[in-house]
Amino acid sequence: MFFCFTFGLERYKRKSGHHVWHCPNCQAKDVYYIKNNECFTFCFVPLVPCGSTKKLYECQTCGWVNVQQPNF
Repeated sequence: MFFCFTFGLERYKRKSGHHVWHCPNCQAKDVYYIKNNECFTFCFVPLVPCGSTKKLYECQTCGWVNVQQPNF
C-alpha cells in the first residue's frame, strides 16, 4: 500500500467585517479588510497558524493593497 502525504506552509486570506470602501486606485467599491497569515498545512488542510496575522485593506478588482484604511 502506498500513501502520499503533503505538508508545508500556505498563506491564507480571509475577509473580516462587512464594511466595503472605494478604491483610491480604480474607484471601484471593492476594498475589503483582509486578515492574512501563514498556516502549517497537512494534506491541504490548515492546522496551525504560524507567525503573526497581517491586517490589510485590499481591492478585489485591481489588487491595490494598503495597511491604512482608505479615506473614501
